[in-house]
Amino acid sequence: MTKEALRKYYSEKRLSLSASERNRFDDLILILFQQLEIAPHVQTVLSYWPLPERGEINSFLFTDFLEFRIPSLQIAYPVCDFTDHSMEAFLVNEESTFRRNRYGIAEPVDGQYISPTEIDLVLVPLLAFDAKGYRLGYGKGFYDRYLERCREDVIRIGFSYFEAEPAIPGVDQFDVPLNYCLTPDAIYEF
Repeated sequence: MTKEALRKYYSEKRLSLSASERNRFDDLILILFQQLEIAPHVQTVLSYWPLPERGEINSFLFTDFLEFRIPSLQIAYPVCDFTDHSMEAFLVNEESTFRRNRYGIAEPVDGQYISPTEIDLVLVPLLAFDAKGYRLGYGKGFYDRYLERCREDVIRIGFSYFEAEPAIPGVDQFDVPLNYCLTPDAIYEF
């Protein structure tokens, strides 16, 4: 199956889940996330704003838990440049304002820029992942390009309602694998 066919398949499969199924799966994934040993150096997390209309996993559950566990935690969200498919991270707080870009993704409008080398953990959106930790994103390469600029020890975590594919087709030297992917039934470590 091609990457495009896999994207279509997992987009439709995710959208076929009812809201109650997604909520239940989110809770199961959160329980597993709470069991992860988070490295003591983690102080800054890059998250993403989930899009319910795409059936995305509720990433707020994970950032809320991390804030509880690490009171001094700083959370950043990406701002994307669609002309060159790049992104940068901006720190936010309770007063931060977000605006939806042309693709419906909420981005901070008044956050403080933070260098990729200052990020300790990245919650990475995905449609599917494989047994080696490679992910299938939405196809523009924003996260792979960003992760390449992060420190080598940055922790990369993905979440999926579905189990791993044997292999994502077309993986190349620019694809950055995850360290972990959590599903309702398992913690995959790569």
